Amino acid sequence: MKEQGSSTEATGEHEAITIMLGELVDTTGAIDSNTSHITALSTTLMGGAEGSLLKIGRGSMDPSTIAEESAELTSTAVVEDFHIRSDWFSFGDLPDPSAASDCWIVMIRGRLVDPSSAREAHDVIAEAGAPPMREMGDIAHLPCTGTSDPSQFLSLDVWDNDANIETMYGNPDVTAGFMQLFAEPPVLQVFRCTC
Repeated sequence: MKEQGSSTEATGEHEAITIMLGELVDTTGAIDSNTSHITALSTTLMGGAEGSLLKIGRGSMDPSTIAEESAELTSTAVVEDFHIRSDWFSFGDLPDPSAASDCWIVMIRGRLVDPSSAREAHDVIAEAGAPPMREMGDIAHLPCTGTSDPSQFLSLDVWDNDANIETMYGNPDVTAGFMQLFAEPPVLQVFRCTC
């Protein structure tokens, strides 16, 4: 139920993305930004802590890329593959990695209670919440499910500012319906793009 069609939607395929998440070795140094991946640093918004690095790449990362990209991290990175679900309610797209410096990414990860009914429940909640979120600066909402485990859910919301992120995601009236999708409370993190 995407607002804008895509070539993968017509064929029934879902675009694959890979996320890599880990703790930085040096939180004060420069980050090696690979222009084929979105690179973002964790923020203190929504009670978060600085020091985590998020990389998002289109398609699956090969082992040599993972090893190279993990060099900045203190331990083994968490690497997961997801399908962007263009058949679920969504809008916008991931930013161009070479132009993503002025955006924030709200990432919500968790395990769905019932993957078979999650699309319908998600779409009702996301479609109702989209107008006020877009007015506040949400320029993309991309729901994703795990490529090997469809109960793994990832939501990526791209914002053009951070002024209203805490207002929106901190409002229990907004988040109550969304939380019902998950078997346990999901993890919400806010990142600032650095490339």
